[in-house]
Amino acid sequence: ELHQGIVLQNIRKRFERGLIYTYIGSILVSVNPYKMYNIYGTDQVLLYEGKALGENPPHLFAIVNIAVSKLRDAKLNQCIIISGESGSGKTEATKLILRYLAAINRKHTATQQILEATPLLESFGNAKTVRNDNSSRFGKFVEIFLDGKLICGAITSQYLLEKSRVVFQANNERNYHIFYEMLAGLPGHQKRKFFLQEAETYFYLNQGGNCEIPGKADAEDFHRMLTSMEALHFTLDDQNSIFRILSSILHLGNVYFEKYEIDYQEVASVVSAREIRVVAELLQISPECLQKAVTFKVTETLREKILTPLTVDSAMDARDAIAKILYSLLFNWITERINRRIYPKQKALSIAILDIYGFEDLGFNSFEQLCINYANEYIQFFFNKIVFKEEQEEYIREQIEWREIPFNDNQPCIDLIAQKPYGILRILDDQSSFPQATDHTFLQKCHYHHGCNELYSKPKMPLPEFTIKHYAGKVTYQVHKFLDKNYDQVRQDVLELFVNSKVKLVANLFFSHAQLVAQQKTMMGMSSSSRRKYKPPTIASRFQQSLLELVEKMERCNPFFVRCIKPNNKKKPGLFEEDVVGAQLKYSGILETIRIRKEGFPVRIPFRIFTERYRCLVDLHPDSLPEGVYCVKVLTKLCPVTRDMYCIGVTKLFMKESVYQQLESRRERMVQMAVLTLQRYTRGFLIKKRFYALRHKIILIQARSRGFLARQKYSRLRGTIIKFRCLVRIYVNRKRYLKGKE
Repeated sequence: ELHQGIVLQNIRKRFERGLIYTYIGSILVSVNPYKMYNIYGTDQVLLYEGKALGENPPHLFAIVNIAVSKLRDAKLNQCIIISGESGSGKTEATKLILRYLAAINRKHTATQQILEATPLLESFGNAKTVRNDNSSRFGKFVEIFLDGKLICGAITSQYLLEKSRVVFQANNERNYHIFYEMLAGLPGHQKRKFFLQEAETYFYLNQGGNCEIPGKADAEDFHRMLTSMEALHFTLDDQNSIFRILSSILHLGNVYFEKYEIDYQEVASVVSAREIRVVAELLQISPECLQKAVTFKVTETLREKILTPLTVDSAMDARDAIAKILYSLLFNWITERINRRIYPKQKALSIAILDIYGFEDLGFNSFEQLCINYANEYIQFFFNKIVFKEEQEEYIREQIEWREIPFNDNQPCIDLIAQKPYGILRILDDQSSFPQATDHTFLQKCHYHHGCNELYSKPKMPLPEFTIKHYAGKVTYQVHKFLDKNYDQVRQDVLELFVNSKVKLVANLFFSHAQLVAQQKTMMGMSSSSRRKYKPPTIASRFQQSLLELVEKMERCNPFFVRCIKPNNKKKPGLFEEDVVGAQLKYSGILETIRIRKEGFPVRIPFRIFTERYRCLVDLHPDSLPEGVYCVKVLTKLCPVTRDMYCIGVTKLFMKESVYQQLESRRERMVQMAVLTLQRYTRGFLIKKRFYALRHKIILIQARSRGFLARQKYSRLRGTIIKFRCLVRIYVNRKRYLKGKE
């Protein structure tokens, strides 16, 4: 009987033997070993290339190989969806997939540039969290385009960079890797040029309490990142501009404020004027205008601009907003620059890899964690839809008797978060439109609309938080700065300040952003006949839209799932905590997947495709047999099957996974034999052709050699005869002479 204990025991035994991969049909379960095994070399690539699933032990390379095979056979885009908790090994799995695709590729330049993009994006988009030393703080959807087996380009789409990490890190966490790598790896003269010191001296870097990660060499990683930049044709000017922006962000974090009163009103003034001057010099902007941007709010009327002094808290928010937009625009520019460099030059099919942030429940969960967990809910919903809903619906459609298997449907949780009109993110968007709205009013609205929902919990004490019961467990969210993070718009005066920067990259970044805002305003005006005021899109609305587009892309592909499992919460190699793994197995739907694979027929092939694919293996003619009966006849000829191993539908033949793997293995061997036979005959033909050509040349050489030798022999014989005749004549003439003399 199948239950969690047996599955858990099986995975634990394999893990203890160093076998980190397990198949559930075509789904791969990967347990993070927290160390690198020697199972990813060229020998492993050759072992799995061109082989059917199940011919070799479970491996990530086998899934990629099947995706490549289906891409060529079905002429359909493929998608490998990597999911799991933060720290379960999703980023490493993505890199290994890219490495395999590069190894089977023969076109060096495009492949190398795609590989070089990985460490660059990792430096700018990954950071240390309490769960993971190299956590992706953005979602990544990489489409690798293949023309045959040749990689001809790639496109990287990124989702929801965690901008708040630039200005705030919780205890035992770090900012993005690039800041520490830059400070560790830049030469002394460049550090002096950018007025840089040690990481511990910067407020934006020292909040987590520890600026180093054991086992990570920031200086080496910096030089590796520079190599990636050079491979992707980032010029020295580009690199200097990037380091200018990063340095200015660090100095901006050290701009402090003090409060004083004017007319009984609290006003902020800058204490660290030197840092303002340094930031202004690095970004080539006016220091006075920069100071004004962080201490005053500009309100534009029809006739004039009104300057309103900010409080200390508001001034710190204004400072942080500038730092966040600088980093966000820089990250977007780097991603676009990479895409332009490796964009496919011709139309081709693709294998996409989804590496999206894992489910998170941190000590302090804010707006970013809500968006991250909402994305994970959607990915889990997509998994359920593919594995459970669509599979069971197909049995009904094909008129096959089937007992439905219950599974955890997370649609109600998705509705709670995002359904119109009162989903939590919808309420947040509405509140962001009201100037007087606060985090408290947002929370009260949530309590009012969802207080009776079994997936939503209000705090027992009057605290600014709420709890959602996700598919992976309950998470409590603190609503502090929810509205600010969701609105996240650049003030017009700040935009104008940076558009006039003398640093070309900075000016271009903000000019492009200003154009985008203007375009959105124009589209809003065209789409609305009323005189509504323009409302810029919020972070939540943009994220929901991009997530819907992502799911639409995945629905157009043939999906493969890699479920990453974290063996323990201590990030220790060799340690397997059954309660940690058991919880992940339970909420990820793996147990239900095993049950549906065991009880059902996971492989379904239309009759016509089955006939075309496997008829070549047997000597049978269709005659007048119905398609389904003929397919079964082919199947029984090829494999020793019983009646419970297959089922005939209306238009498709349903089979167990083991039967399908036998068929594919048999077909693969047959195809390989056919290829070898063709190669043998081709080689034989070419060798014969070469032999006949060589024999003709040898005969020609022999004939000419014999002619040459015969002529030489004739010349020698002729010379000898002439000489002999001369001697005879001399002798005869001499005798005559002597005789005449007597």
